[in-house]
Amino acid sequence: MIRPFLFVILSLLLVSCADDVTFNTPAFQGIKDTLFFKAAGTRAQLTDANEVIISGSLNGERVDLKLPAYGTGVFDLSAGSLAMADFYEADGKQYSTRFDGEGEVVVERVDDSLYTGSFRFRAVAPADTTEVYFTRGYFYEVPFFKEPPPPVIIPVVESAFGCKIQGNMFRPEVTYSSEGNGIITGVGSTNSVIVRLRFPRNIQPGVYDLTDFNVNSPYQASYISGAFNPQVQSGTVTIISNNINQKSVGGTFEFTAQGAGTIQVTEGFFGFNY
Repeated sequence: MIRPFLFVILSLLLVSCADDVTFNTPAFQGIKDTLFFKAAGTRAQLTDANEVIISGSLNGERVDLKLPAYGTGVFDLSAGSLAMADFYEADGKQYSTRFDGEGEVVVERVDDSLYTGSFRFRAVAPADTTEVYFTRGYFYEVPFFKEPPPPVIIPVVESAFGCKIQGNMFRPEVTYSSEGNGIITGVGSTNSVIVRLRFPRNIQPGVYDLTDFNVNSPYQASYISGAFNPQVQSGTVTIISNNINQKSVGGTFEFTAQGAGTIQVTEGFFGFNY
């Protein structure tokens, strides 16, 4: 029963010490014991459990106000409450309201995920039962911290080339790919058949219409069998991945070529490492 009374008395005695409390945008500040604490870094974070952590840090010290829900309201910091406050000294020593502490956080406003409110608490260090007091605490327009997006890992594909021609599996005896003037050319061939693809080196993942090598287009295909060289009438190449730095591109293709007869190339796949 003595501690709450002392906490109130200490708060009243420190009012005069907080006359210099001013707000910037954002701000997180208060009186730590008898010293003015004005955070150099502030942020709010929404956890996977939908909890909000409002933090202020200064010279290795940090205050974390952990609230059980997003939004405005009054959050009790008594031991056993869902909300809690933690203070960390620069050497890592922790004080927490969950260890026989007390206080409250008042979230007054949440505009565009900017948190504004006040706090006070008494927190206890579990290591040696020493205490720290925060009074006249305020946070003003503290923004939500946004994690940077995870890096996009573009794979290096396995070298491969194959397709079906007229429904029969075509397995090239020789495959190769090359790049020149910003254009990638990939070839799969046997003694009797050559299938070729051509597209820009900087092509992005997606589906592109194919035309014949004789047509002025950045996306081309061809089928050659001896003297038989039908013209590609339609088709598509689908780029699944393109790692330009590693010179590795992979995807699928299909097309129809028309000459003295019709050639159907289906279920094509490729992995070019040029």
